[in-house]
Amino acid sequence: MRKILICFANLNIWVKIVLFFCLCGALANTIQVCRDINTDSILLKLHLGFLLLYVAQVVFIFWQERMVWVIAVLQGVLALMTNADFTFVPLARAIGGLYYSIFPGFTVEQVKVVKYIFISLCFTLQMLSGYILFSLIPKHPQPIKEEFAEQEEPAEYI
Repeated sequence: MRKILICFANLNIWVKIVLFFCLCGALANTIQVCRDINTDSILLKLHLGFLLLYVAQVVFIFWQERMVWVIAVLQGVLALMTNADFTFVPLARAIGGLYYSIFPGFTVEQVKVVKYIFISLCFTLQMLSGYILFSLIPKHPQPIKEEFAEQEEPAEYI
């Protein structure tokens, strides 16, 4: 657990934000997989697939593996094709809820336009997260700085 905290402390703030949303997505998909476990539907397979993508991203971020961006882009393409699960859906839902509370009473055409805008926003943020993971995780993992480590006393030289 200590190594995980040290690794988390050494991450860039933008990578931490992506990691937070990946953990939220993993939790949401875990709940959905538990809900769908008794059915043998396509939703179970879809939620299980996205759960694996989220968990893989979390693991590779903690390993400081730069190629995790490929998983983020793959998830974005799959989510776009299925209109399913982008990483930043919780953020888009919060913005959408705020927008709907300010401007109530949409027509069907306006709802379609707003849905298209939010899917485009989520896809753009997904590709941005892929870029963040590509550019802000170092090419060769640097030695971990142990901020939580105990201070050793310097040796006395004779």
